[in-house]
Amino acid sequence: LGADVLGRTLGPPALHTSNPAQAGVTPGGVARNIAEVAARLLSGCAAVRLLGAVGTDPLGSSVLDATAGAGVDVSGVLRLPGQTGLYLAVLDDAGELHIGLADMGLTGALTPDATATWLAEVDHTALLILDANLPPDTVAALLRRAGQAGVRAIVEPVGAPKAPQLAQALRGNSVSGDSLNGNWHGTFLVTPDQAELEAMTGQAQVAAAAQTLLDGGVQNVLVTLGRTGSLLFSQGRPPVMTPAFGTTVQDVTGAGDALVAGPLTTA
Repeated sequence: LGADVLGRTLGPPALHTSNPAQAGVTPGGVARNIAEVAARLLSGCAAVRLLGAVGTDPLGSSVLDATAGAGVDVSGVLRLPGQTGLYLAVLDDAGELHIGLADMGLTGALTPDATATWLAEVDHTALLILDANLPPDTVAALLRRAGQAGVRAIVEPVGAPKAPQLAQALRGNSVSGDSLNGNWHGTFLVTPDQAELEAMTGQAQVAAAAQTLLDGGVQNVLVTLGRTGSLLFSQGRPPVMTPAFGTTVQDVTGAGDALVAGPLTTA
């Protein structure tokens, strides 16, 4: 969990100087964003519970209050010493991301040992959604538990820099040395963009890269392609292309998170 500090330039961004812009602060964090969208879509139909961590600072309290106000159960969120996560995004005048900076250091404390109590919660959920801001070993341990419990799991890679470590952990080469049988434990859905997919597999060709994940045990791979739309690869089925609707982009921040919440509510 964290807060998003968003700034959109009023003209083409110029480096090494101050740019006139519009800016603001909103609650953020990939899993938190997905949880809020899911809670709004499922209002009155199912409960959405969020696990994660915020700091003991006022920002953490603000993020929790806003998230609870959207209908998300935040009682399982840990309050840890330190600063609540921050995501700084600079958007250009067309609403596209120019550069993003994520300070999610607090999630580094969410090791498998620190989150051991979460495993029992997996057994009693209908669907598990994980984002790769968590340490890779923690994601892997939760996926293994979901596979053992027969719980569908969705993994959002978050960004290309974190994707290789996630894939390495799931190949059984985790930092802790805990072998995970070299597969994704029947993960229901992985939702990378093209850069994340390549980072996870080392392959630039989308179909071949997606097949690598399917061969590793993933049931479905939804590759987001920006303005082009998305491609869904599934075990034993031909790919499905969904074109994006033409629209005026206001802000791309959280767009992928909102996309993930759609199948989450129907899976």
